[in-house]
Parts: sequence; structure tokens; C-alpha cells
Amino acid sequence: MTAPPAEGTIRTVTTLPELVPPRDPALAVSWRELRRVIRRRQPDLPLAMALVTDGSDSTTAGVLRDAGVDVVGLLAPEPLESLAWAAEAGVPRAYADLLALLSDDIEAVCVETRPPGADIVARRAAEIGLHVLLAGPGGAEAETLRAVADLAEEGDVAHVVALDGRAWPAATHVAATVPSLGRLTQMTVVGAPTGPSGRVEIVDLVIRWCGEILAVCADPAAMPAPTLTPDAPVTLALLTASGATVLINERMGGDLGTATITVCGEEGRVVVQGRRVRRQDDAGVRDMLMPTSPTARPGLMEATYDVVRATELDDTRLVRGATFHDLLAANRLLAAAGTSHRRGGWVEL
Repeated sequence: MTAPPAEGTIRTVTTLPELVPPRDPALAVSWRELRRVIRRRQPDLPLAMALVTDGSDSTTAGVLRDAGVDVVGLLAPEPLESLAWAAEAGVPRAYADLLALLSDDIEAVCVETRPPGADIVARRAAEIGLHVLLAGPGGAEAETLRAVADLAEEGDVAHVVALDGRAWPAATHVAATVPSLGRLTQMTVVGAPTGPSGRVEIVDLVIRWCGEILAVCADPAAMPAPTLTPDAPVTLALLTASGATVLINERMGGDLGTATITVCGEEGRVVVQGRRVRRQDDAGVRDMLMPTSPTARPGLMEATYDVVRATELDDTRLVRGATFHDLLAANRLLAAAGTSHRRGGWVEL
């Protein structure tokens, strides 16, 4: 006989997830078709999503739930990890392999693994008609991005990439303000995040605010200006179709929320520092405070909202955030920057 717990002891009960084996994929197809029919009568039916993770961030399942998703299954690199991480995240089902996930009763998949795993998952998911959400801008190769976008559009499913800049209130405000600045002349960024993911975020902002990018330079000797401040060397320069030159200083530990971003036009300028947005023109200087983000991962939450919205209303045109096309354009520019750094000079796109 087991002795009862001592008085005052808190007993924790952990429910072990079910390890789901592969089954006939036709059953999953039939389930999704029926789910779409039922959703026409119940549009607020939760989106059933599976998470494919390498364990790099334990908050992902919680963010997905906060955005209105029912996280029903989890796939990790190994079956035992799938079980352990699913239990930790409170996910009821775990998968032994990708085939088990693809044949389960789900409508979407969130991918936060690195290539080549991310490429395989995204492509296979799009092929069978699942909405695909990338939990961050790192990962998929150009060929995969193009293939997934084509497959998703042929199958009328969403393909979305989580970018924090897309959910940044200051970014939306500046995008609406830029036309009133007149012809743009320059944009500067001091303290931008480093690395491929950081560059994707900054490049995406530049395209949204200043338009198409025509050329890129990552060669210090060919920069139009060597520094932005004495301790802020220019590491990336861009030339946009609007005529504006973009000068970017990247720093270890840099972040959108701490960078200083200035957009200058012939009719005024806007300076963004975290939540603070300051406009200066002939009428004087005006300050605004933007609202705070509801989560530490605003890009993932906004991207998940997009997938939920497209599913509930059965219309992928309702995706407002970044798509695989946007990530493909940003990655093409990053590749050109790498060429500039190796060979020197400017590289046209």
C-alpha cells in the first residue's frame, strides 16, 4: 500500500501524450474536407495545428494557443523527444515521424526547425493542403520557398512567415506616415540586429517604407558614408527605387526595439526609437508613444492570427503579414550582400 502524501504536499499530475503512428493519409484528407464544411456553420472552430520543433524555444506552443490555435500534436527530431516536449508543452499528441504528422487530423503546421528538416516539412505540408507557418525568418532555401508558395497557392492554403517588424506598431505607423514626407532621400539605422534573421527584419522594413531595393553594398570601401556616429560603422547600404539611400549599422545584441531609425524626406523626417516616434517638419516636432506588444514574440502571434483568419473565413487572401514571397525577396538581397562583401563594390538586384 502506498502511503498518502504528507499534509501540505502538492501532487503534480502529468498526462503523457499519445504517440501517434502513421495511418492512411486519405483519412486526414477526408477529415479536413469535413472540417471545412463544419466551419461554415461554426466559423470560430479552433484551428488544429501541429508544431514541428527543434526545442530551440519552449514558448512557441503557448504563443500559438494565445493566438487562438489548438496545438494538437508535436514533432521533434526523435520520438522520445516528441513525447517529452509534448508533455512539457501540454500537447496531447506526439509524432514518431513526419508521416505520422502528415496523416493526422490537422489543418496547419508551424515549423521552427532548421534546414534541411524545415524544407522537407514545409514542402510536404503544402503538397497535402496544410497551411504552413514559419516561426521565424531563418531557414528555408530559395528553391523550397518558391515551391511551397506555388503549391500553397495552387491548393488555396496559406504560407506565412513570422516577422517581428510586421507586428511592430511603430512600423505600421511609419508606413502610413512616409507618403507625407515627400520624396524620400535617406533612411539610417543605428543598432540593427546582426545575423541573417536580423537582416531580413531590417530589409523587410526598408522595402515596406522605401519601396523596391535596386542595389546593395556590404563592402566598407564602397560605402557612400563610412559611419553614422563615431562608434557606428555602416555595415550595409541599400539603394531604393524611391531614390533614397539606406545606411545600416548592425551591432551584436541589436534589436528593433532599441535601434534608432530615421527616415528623411523633402517635407520632413521621422525618428523611431522603440515605442517612441518623433516627427519633425515645418510645423515643428511632435512625439508619439506606440502601444506595447502583447507578447515577447509579436511576429509569431500576428502570423498565427493570419493563419487563423484565413482558415476561419476560408480565404487565403486575408493574409496581411509576410509570406514566403517576402522572405524569398529578402533572402535574395542577403545573397547579393554576401557577393558584395566577397567581391567588393555594389551589386545590382
